[in-house]
Amino acid sequence: MLSVIAFIGVLNLPTIIKTYLLEPEAEITSESGFPYLLNPSDQITAMHFSQWSIVLNEGGWEYQEQGQPLKLTEPSAQTLSQRWQQLVGTEVDSETYQSLSASLSSPQTIEVWYQNQEEPQRITYYQLPDFWLLKNWQGKWLAVSVESEYLMP
Repeated sequence: MLSVIAFIGVLNLPTIIKTYLLEPEAEITSESGFPYLLNPSDQITAMHFSQWSIVLNEGGWEYQEQGQPLKLTEPSAQTLSQRWQQLVGTEVDSETYQSLSASLSSPQTIEVWYQNQEEPQRITYYQLPDFWLLKNWQGKWLAVSVESEYLMP
């Protein structure tokens, strides 16, 4: 009986350590004080959208469609990756999100792969008439006011 309890304790040890002994990650904000969409501390290696991707290869960033190079020139894949990496927004509190939720339809997802992580960050976003609503790497909703051409080719 005691060995079963010890076994359960060992299985839960990583969770216990993470919850009670490690300090939570400090919130990282831009110089302007707004939170980042993507983790600014990690190196991005790929971003996969519904129809296309931008991938970091030896020669730099390139557009791809189903793993094959895609001939898009404006904006360059390098420029687009920098725009996404530097994207900041206004944090949307839960009350505001609830009031917006009735008008939200057809969420879309972007997969962001980082260099030293086994799983991608999945960004859920909504493109509304006046702004974009995106869920950042810390699980917070951000409102971003940019033209769609700024974030999509």
